Amino acid sequence: THTRLLKIVAAALLLNFQLSTFNFLSAQKAYPMYYPCRCETGEWGYVDKDNEWAIQPTYDAVLYETNGGMYPVSLGGKWGFVGVSGEPLTDVAYDAAVCEIDYDKDGYKVNYAALRSKGKWAFIDVQGKFVTDFKYDEVLILNGKYIIRVRNGKKMRSGYLDVDGKEVWND
Repeated sequence: THTRLLKIVAAALLLNFQLSTFNFLSAQKAYPMYYPCRCETGEWGYVDKDNEWAIQPTYDAVLYETNGGMYPVSLGGKWGFVGVSGEPLTDVAYDAAVCEIDYDKDGYKVNYAALRSKGKWAFIDVQGKFVTDFKYDEVLILNGKYIIRVRNGKKMRSGYLDVDGKEVWND
């Protein structure tokens, strides 16, 4: 019946919320949670839960999405990543930056972040070390996984990057 279906959907949504809350709280154990904040002079940085500057406001833009202590920052239209104390993980010299927190059965797993340069994407680890070359035409994030796509002539080859940084293709 319609009422029973609504109850099932409501229970599924509640369970999903509870799991998301558990994962969010578990993630905080591994790395501090910082929030984007703009200061009075217009620069952006990140504040901690007590609204204190954790990463000083010296950037033109920042993103809310962070991953394992990797914080995306922008200067002069270029992007890069800084670490939990504001130390540079990469140069701020790329066309775009994306990252996503990935959850596993234990609550939190550090994954990778992606940078785009000259129309191609590459991946870095949490230390800012490149784990791939700039070779992907598209990078999408779906359920905490990085979907990768490479143009091969007229066709697109699709796959994903696994937790070890290895390509898994859907051929």
